[in-house]
Amino acid sequence: MKWAIVTAILALALLASCKGEFPTSPIQFRAAEDAYDSERLKRSLDDINAWHSEHKTGLTDSLLKGISVPSIEAAFSENECKPTDELKALWSWRNGEKSSVPFVWYHDFLSMEASQSEYKWLLLNPLVRWDPNYIPVFTFEGEWYAAYCGPMSRTSGPVAHFFLEDEAKITYTNITTFLSTMAEALQSGAVSWENEAMVDDISKIYRIHQKHNHGLEFPYYVPKGTHKLMQSD
Repeated sequence: MKWAIVTAILALALLASCKGEFPTSPIQFRAAEDAYDSERLKRSLDDINAWHSEHKTGLTDSLLKGISVPSIEAAFSENECKPTDELKALWSWRNGEKSSVPFVWYHDFLSMEASQSEYKWLLLNPLVRWDPNYIPVFTFEGEWYAAYCGPMSRTSGPVAHFFLEDEAKITYTNITTFLSTMAEALQSGAVSWENEAMVDDISKIYRIHQKHNHGLEFPYYVPKGTHKLMQSD
């Protein structure tokens, strides 16, 4: 019995150490750096915030005050995962939300502290193969959008979609295109606010995603015929 317990503990430790590696390529790193635009990023954040304010979702008042860039850097000083310029711009704009309303299309915006906490939990969870070069930024019930924070880039990096029941996928060029996609989805009506909840048109969101994130996989099922609709636009 004693050896069975020891073996089980060693197996769990081995699983915990066998972290995954999200499928990121050098081409995607170059694309992420080329697409980084701090003004476009902040404009998208303001547009998303304005949408919430216009529709009186209640989220605007729940956004936390932004953190200074030196404070963000200090918070990660002892971590191998380092925030890119995009993440610094994001958390210095606002430090996440405290609301039951999602910031973007059904995903909550994590504060820097919550993001670090989720990151540690995902790395230590023996049932999750999480890439330590990615940190979760937006979340919803066992599903995360994670931004790159590894040594390959300090400016910008790809965004991965991770779901506990599926493999990780690179689905957005970077945080800039993620936010510009979400901003357009909200402002165009692809995502609307009805009966105190977000209502979506998945085909329209898919088309917006493809416009901003050329060649990357959309993380959800899309009804047949959407591709033909895109070609006819």
